[in-house]
This record gives sequence, structure tokens and C-alpha cells, in this order.
Amino acid sequence: MLSVLIPTYNCQITQLVNILHKQTTALNIAFEIIVFDDCSTNKETTRQNQRITALKNTYYTILSKNLGRSAIRNALAKQAKYDLLLFIDAGTIPKSNSFIKNYIDLKVHKIASGGMTFLEIPPQKPNKLRWLYTKRREFKALCSSNFIIQKEVFLSHPFDETIKTYGYEDVLFFNTLKQHQFKIHFFNNPVIHNADDNAKIFIKKTETALNNLVLLYKKKKISPEQVKLLHVYLTLKSLKIAGLTSFIFKIVRPLVLINLNSNNPSILLFDFYRIGYLCRH
Repeated sequence: MLSVLIPTYNCQITQLVNILHKQTTALNIAFEIIVFDDCSTNKETTRQNQRITALKNTYYTILSKNLGRSAIRNALAKQAKYDLLLFIDAGTIPKSNSFIKNYIDLKVHKIASGGMTFLEIPPQKPNKLRWLYTKRREFKALCSSNFIIQKEVFLSHPFDETIKTYGYEDVLFFNTLKQHQFKIHFFNNPVIHNADDNAKIFIKKTETALNNLVLLYKKKKISPEQVKLLHVYLTLKSLKIAGLTSFIFKIVRPLVLINLNSNNPSILLFDFYRIGYLCRH
């Protein structure tokens, strides 16, 4: 019936697994929960995470080497024994007490995503930026943090394992499915992002993701029609003002970073930061 698949790296997942296990057990269905730890460096976290193996049908494996965000999801799918795969990211918590049931009740969809939402009470700096991004941007988008898919569909169109680092692997994955005429059902069944990345870490991840985006575009794997930010960057480039944008970005970047690390970060300034960073390429 259902394989719940959780990739994790240096993240405590006991609360998430306990919630998922309780909900799934209550449905009286055949299930398994598989967690792959991508060779975490935090030994205390892995020690705590190993407690989940006391739960029935729950498995925790620490990988001997780091696979990366794409390959670990493919490995989880290959390990799964049931026909429905529910991918949930570490660092999230289901919002609904009927989260699993809501997915099981979707009988006619091969692929569905419940989306992501934000903590009702915003964190203080330096975690405010990550929370704001989820609230203003991420909750509207398809993401690999929370989706269900038939195993045969996934194995036929897996994640691109050439993408080793953070960013846009999920965009490419879902776009590939759409190109093969699969309809993706987006509905209200979100996970809550815990906004645990401070601004410095989140900005660094964002820069890594933008580097991925440019690389995927150059390899003709992602088009500007699929990513608005890429479209803006290429428009600036065609107008021959990407260089000017990059110059302005270089000058004002320290001031922008002060804002993004503050308790009142501007999402518009963050958008400018991302565009300015892209224009450096």
C-alpha cells in the first residue's frame, strides 16, 4: 500500500516519524516508513534518530557516503516495497491530523502534492528570512518536501542524479513528469516548515541553488518559461543591463545582507539579491 520515504541530513526526525507512524497505524493499512540518513556528520542527531527503529515497520539507515538530494530520493524509491510512495522532508511536520488519510483518499491521481506552509508564530532573527520565504513564495509551489507518487511512475522518471547539490532538482523532476503528460494534483494538505535555517545558511543555500539553475539552463534541462527568476535574468541579459545590475548588486550587497539578517527582512530585497547574484554569471 504505502511507503513513507524520508531523506535526512543532520536533522532530528523523531517527532516527524512518530506523527506519521501514529496516523498511518490508525488507518489499518499496509505501510512502512523508511528513513535514509545521508551520512550525517552530527553523531548526536543520528543517535537520537535511531530511536525510531523501535516503531513497527520503521527503518533507519545511515548511508556510508553522502549521495545528495536527488540520488537519495531515488535510492529510497528503489528500497520501497509498496506501490505508493509518499516523500516527506526532514525539518517539516504535517499540519493536519488526517495528513496521511488525505493522501490515501486520493484514489485517481498518480501524483499529488500537499504543499508547504509556515509556522503561525514567526521566529526571530536570524531565522526570520527563511520563514518569510516559505510564507510569501514557497507555499505556492510544487516541492519535493511533500508529495505522493506511484512507484512505477517514479522509477520511470527518477530525479536527475547529476544534480548533487541543493536547488531546482525538484523543479526539474516535476517538469519532466509534466513533459511526459502526467498531471500533478496540487491540493491543501501541507507540511509545516520549521524555519530552522538562519539567514546566513539560507542565503548560502540560495546561492548554491542559483548556480544549479544556471547550469541546468545551459544544459537545456530547464527553460525560462518554467522558472520566473530565470526569465527575469535572461530578459536583463537580452536588454544588456545584466552587467549594470551585477555592478549595483556588488555595491549594495552588504546593505542588503544587513536587512536579510534582521528581524524585518524584505522579501523584495531578497528577490533583488537572487537576481543580482544571477547577473554575476
